[in-house]
Amino acid sequence: MGKDKHFTAGILELINMINCRKYKAIILYLLGENDRPRESLLILLSEMAGRGYLCLVCYPSDFGENKSLGENLISVGAGLDLIPVMRNLAALVLTTQNIEPAWHEILYHKYLWLHVEKHLLAATEDVFDQANLISFFSSHLSWMESFKNDDRCFPLQSCNEQESNANRLEARIKSRPAGWQIYANVALQGKVAVMTATFLDYGGTFFYSGGAERYLLDLAEVCAEMGHEMVIFQYGDSPWMHRFKNIDIISLSRCGQKAEGWMLRCAKAFNRIFYEMVQGQAVLCIYSAFFEAWPLAASPNIGISHGVSWDNPYSAYENALAFWLMNERYIAGAKACEELVSVDTNTANWLQTVDFEMGQKTILITNYVDLSAFKPREGYTEKRDKTVILYPRQLYAARGLYLVLEIMDEILVKYPEVEFHFVGRGGAQDIEQVIDKKKDWGERVKYYPLTMEEMPRAYQAADISLIPSVHSEGTSLSCLEAMASGNAVIASRIGGLPDLLLDNYNGLLIDPRPEALREAIETLLEDQQRMIDFKKRNIEVAKAFSRRTWRKRWKALLTGKIKPAAAVKSKPGRTIEIELKGRLVDYCKLGGLVTALLNNNYLVYIRASEVPDPRLSFARIQWLAPDTPLFSTSDARIEWQEDSK
Repeated sequence: MGKDKHFTAGILELINMINCRKYKAIILYLLGENDRPRESLLILLSEMAGRGYLCLVCYPSDFGENKSLGENLISVGAGLDLIPVMRNLAALVLTTQNIEPAWHEILYHKYLWLHVEKHLLAATEDVFDQANLISFFSSHLSWMESFKNDDRCFPLQSCNEQESNANRLEARIKSRPAGWQIYANVALQGKVAVMTATFLDYGGTFFYSGGAERYLLDLAEVCAEMGHEMVIFQYGDSPWMHRFKNIDIISLSRCGQKAEGWMLRCAKAFNRIFYEMVQGQAVLCIYSAFFEAWPLAASPNIGISHGVSWDNPYSAYENALAFWLMNERYIAGAKACEELVSVDTNTANWLQTVDFEMGQKTILITNYVDLSAFKPREGYTEKRDKTVILYPRQLYAARGLYLVLEIMDEILVKYPEVEFHFVGRGGAQDIEQVIDKKKDWGERVKYYPLTMEEMPRAYQAADISLIPSVHSEGTSLSCLEAMASGNAVIASRIGGLPDLLLDNYNGLLIDPRPEALREAIETLLEDQQRMIDFKKRNIEVAKAFSRRTWRKRWKALLTGKIKPAAAVKSKPGRTIEIELKGRLVDYCKLGGLVTALLNNNYLVYIRASEVPDPRLSFARIQWLAPDTPLFSTSDARIEWQEDSK
């Protein structure tokens, strides 16, 4: 779909040329109209190419075919074709005059190298102030005298000493923290790239731990067993990157782009950034949820529907046009996906009412439960002195939190043996509502958020689990976990929940209204035998949704989507923390270490009491405050002292 219109054959050719080479960093030599490359600079670039840098000599318009000028030195005949490729990468950008606006506006993470020649001084006034590095030949020292105190400037030696120039150029780049970014780009060859809105929060500080996030963690394990590292890209407010359970989570924020709610403008911006980063590079792109594939869908791709999420309170249409304007993203996103996986029948049926072919191409792979982790407690059918009613999910309105809060006082008054347990994360305002109930009822209301690994014990302590979703639901992982744990389940008829519960056989399906929830709870409390029957039947039904079956189906799908020729094996690089001690830092020494680590595919965290510039964090180099927590323990840690070698 959009991919054919956005990336031309010329752009894909350039991506292939770049992908087939191993390099430390990219150097772009940008030529202006009617400009020709300086022979002296080509000699220097050739030397840098020999040191492992990928050097691209970029003509501004169609100047013939792309061709190799030597090892890692390529002439790009239509340099502007590189714009969508380089827009989201860091590069050393060499120019001898002002950069064309088409380049200047999109090179977000450039380390700008201006080479000055006397006859071009007037033409470089604008770019001179922006340059990070300014070079000139030592024979021109007299007319550069006025800049002798500018620490960005350094002279190049005559042509017979080019090795010295390469040494000094590389050392100068590595001595500046801003220069380290060009070594920090993320390589995607052989990897499975996922686009999602949130795995962490927009600032990269909080893990949501919802069903969609847990789904991706398990899918990453499947990919790893097949030899493919999964990388997750998401909305963000700055270009952060974190390692979470051996998975790289990368913000798509570039040049100040922020995640402004769910505005379509924001969604389109992040969609384009993801497309330009992964198209022609990742072995497979997964859109989670599938509508993130709108308007540009990278290929090959799979979209995932975790359930209909557009059945929310905003779903109110006066006419067909209003329906289309609200739902265009979902319909067009589904059409853009080559394969569409749905966790329930609800999504497939909805799509088929809009476009029959979309319903037909949807693959049903229902959600799952780890039967080895979620199992009933001993004596789970025996009557106890207390009955625990569990709400095992995120605390917010869509999941039915306020239905429970509205009726629980009446239940607690009528049934003194009942306790309500809330186990989930949520926003401060939602949590406060639960805390207020706990203040009213003491130990009969409990709130204790648990990690994913700790959740089995919450279900084993419960008798009844509530899954009263109001909207935006699939085949709930919480519902399946409660079933496998031998809980009686009360669930709303929303989304894919009817795929899991047969009303009055293994649970009660209700309308998403408080009175219906209250009546269902009272029915089970008054009819112990029915509760016991539901508990027993749920254990049997849960076996049809085993994690093993889910993994088998996903492996078959991935095997068919990843072309053998593109199936380069990949695994995550190592992580390291460098803690800076003391006020003064010798960045020349530190830069040598940091860039060496980056060249060996490390994710480098630098902890500093004062970050020199907040914009220094990008991709595999991240500056952190001393107390910033990490989601995964680093592979190594260094305390950097001024006498460090």
